[in-house]
Amino acid sequence: MLLGIGGLFTFLAVVVQPFYSINLWLSDQLFTSEPPSPNIVIAGIDDTTLETYGRWSEWPRSLHAQAIDKLSQAGAKVIGFDVIFADKSPDDEMLAVAMTNADNVVLAAVGTQPISQAEPEITYDNFVLPIASLEEVASDIGHANVVPDRDGTVRQLPLIVKSSSGQTYPSFTLAVLHRLFSMPLPQEYQLQNGAVYLLARDIPIDTSYQLRINFTAENGNRPYISYGNVISGDFDPSLVKNKIVLIGMTATGEPDTWAIPTSASKIPGIFIHAAAMDTILTQRFLIDLSTTTTLMIMLLIVGITAFTLPWCGTRHWTDIAKGAGITAGLFIAYLLASFFTFGRGYILDLLYPLLLLPVIYVGNILYVVLIEQSDKRFVKELFGRYISPQIAKEIVSRADTGELDLTGEEREVTVLFADIRNFTQISEQLSPEATVAMLNKYLAVVIDTVVNNGGVINKFAGDSIMVVWNAPQSQPEHTLLAVKAAWEAQQKVTELQRSDSGPTLVQFGIGINTGIALAGNVGSVGRAEYTVIGDSINIASRICSSTPGGEVWISVETYNQTKSYLEAEELEPQIFKGKAIPIVVYRVTAWRPIATPKNLELG
Repeated sequence: MLLGIGGLFTFLAVVVQPFYSINLWLSDQLFTSEPPSPNIVIAGIDDTTLETYGRWSEWPRSLHAQAIDKLSQAGAKVIGFDVIFADKSPDDEMLAVAMTNADNVVLAAVGTQPISQAEPEITYDNFVLPIASLEEVASDIGHANVVPDRDGTVRQLPLIVKSSSGQTYPSFTLAVLHRLFSMPLPQEYQLQNGAVYLLARDIPIDTSYQLRINFTAENGNRPYISYGNVISGDFDPSLVKNKIVLIGMTATGEPDTWAIPTSASKIPGIFIHAAAMDTILTQRFLIDLSTTTTLMIMLLIVGITAFTLPWCGTRHWTDIAKGAGITAGLFIAYLLASFFTFGRGYILDLLYPLLLLPVIYVGNILYVVLIEQSDKRFVKELFGRYISPQIAKEIVSRADTGELDLTGEEREVTVLFADIRNFTQISEQLSPEATVAMLNKYLAVVIDTVVNNGGVINKFAGDSIMVVWNAPQSQPEHTLLAVKAAWEAQQKVTELQRSDSGPTLVQFGIGINTGIALAGNVGSVGRAEYTVIGDSINIASRICSSTPGGEVWISVETYNQTKSYLEAEELEPQIFKGKAIPIVVYRVTAWRPIATPKNLELG
């Protein structure tokens, strides 16, 4: 059953992937506080810069030329503009000259209108590029597209994208880093074993050429200078010497801001490019383990729990605690493994395996409860064939709570024996099949009657039955119920004889005795049954053996407790086997209840 529950949940988790956003959010909590690279400096076009130089759309490009000159003089290794110079301006020539002199300026392009194609790379219908005069003098051009996940959070950056015409565009990140190492951008980007070989290292990416970014915890710790200070030259040259300087919008209210896993607020896109460069430079790569790996992990969890939890059981609180301990232990172990593997660059699926554990644990408890309820219904139904439904229900209930004492006790009981007279002769006249059919038909009448009167059928012995009252439950009117059941049984057997077309007359002799007996479990550790033993039981059996067919004989004690409800004839004292003194018995001749007794009285 647990294998089925676990397998179904695993299938839904792997195929349907419910709670997708929650799963991504959980993986975000694995990021640890790592300092950003000191070799990447952000020159932010911030609020102060805009206050100093006016609206961005009105800026002369001579300001950018000044900034490039100042950064070049300070020894910046690479200057990357996360700015699209898509329109012509009067100062383009001045900017081009500054870029040519610096010989280390990387410009950005951006793809628009993403389209779905068969290629694994993200594809855009159009690209906005720098104007030709600037594109020609730029050291490299890279796309600045940022692609968030379905929940709006940026976790990856596409290293490669394509245009609808099939042209490949490396990312702004790759363009800057290739310029840093004075390496030309490759013409082809071959994906092998989940990685692409660039910059003298294997960079793990997914099938869409997206790099999982290992974000730092605090972007505020990244080296930063205001772009306005760069333009004016009012900055410490040592801040940028031999470093990457990334220029981008950081002003309040700009649209180029994104949610990332390690920040409560959105951050400018230039910080995302910086984080991607950090990831590649430090080679602290992150790899999302495949769906197949998650599937194998979940199946392993299913296998472990499916065999250990049923072994623990659920019948006692210690069993439940044991199962909860195993589940909690696996939960903590997987959680610790997730942090451990994340530190080594592998991201385990957190949600589904961890959610699988309580699902299986609760499923195990519910399954056991359902099975136990089913077993109880089966016991009640089975027990109810031989005792009254009220007693069956009460016995099962008391057994569950430990209130039912079956260890052995002396108590007064009334015992009824019923036996078919001349059964040997009858069976000789019938086939085996007919004999069984006859027994079932007539015994059913007797059984129904005694059960309706609260009797517990203790034994079957071929054509005879033994019924007990007042054990294991207390029944104050047990004697009266026994005699009533015997009288009604004889009446119903007589009615059945009238409609029976069989070749023989079937009659029961019924004997009843009331007395003290030992009631409890008899047998061994592996096999025991509840019964009553004692001399009073033997007397009831002897009375039955002497009772003619169609009659009910009762002992003196039984008669004394029921004489107000019946008419009986005292018989000659009977000599029974094993008894030295004759025993007085009574033959019941009529049933005349003064009041209707309770059918069942549970103590």
